[in-house]
Amino acid sequence: MAFSKIKLVSNALILLGDEPISSFDNPGAGATAGENLYESSYLAILSSKRWNFATKKKKLSRLTASPENEYKYQFQLPTDLIMLITTYPVSTYRILGDKLYSDYKDIEIDYIWKIKEDQFPAYFIKAFEYYLAKQLCISVTEDYKKLELMQKGYEMELRRASYADSQSQPSVPIQDDPYIRVRVI
Repeated sequence: MAFSKIKLVSNALILLGDEPISSFDNPGAGATAGENLYESSYLAILSSKRWNFATKKKKLSRLTASPENEYKYQFQLPTDLIMLITTYPVSTYRILGDKLYSDYKDIEIDYIWKIKEDQFPAYFIKAFEYYLAKQLCISVTEDYKKLELMQKGYEMELRRASYADSQSQPSVPIQDDPYIRVRVI
């Protein structure tokens, strides 16, 4: 089943014991709060962790204009960037607005991007629904006990999602290090 903003908000409202919605034009606090809080919640949960499913690699386009600061080169950041993870080569850099500044002539990056809802993996969907429910709870129910339940549900689902997401790449084995071996002898 493909998930959309409406479906995710509707499921969060069901978790709260509210009526599901079929559009943001539905009457009631749920649709209004969902429409207003969805985007910031989406960005917050995606930038809360280095999600493998939402990581992209890209070689940045160097701009011809010389930067007016301490760096030699400036690069255009992708429009779908939410959070930068690292640069290749690993270097010092600075982000100002939609530009990255560096002393390297060529830069590649790993970053969290604005992945579409219909591409969310199953393990992430449930965590996001609980996160949305937590964000919508007071506006919709005015019940602080329910907020605590949504927080606990979110924490549990986040642990599950984090574990499942971590399985998409192998663990890095411990490297043999002669300095550590000397201490053991």
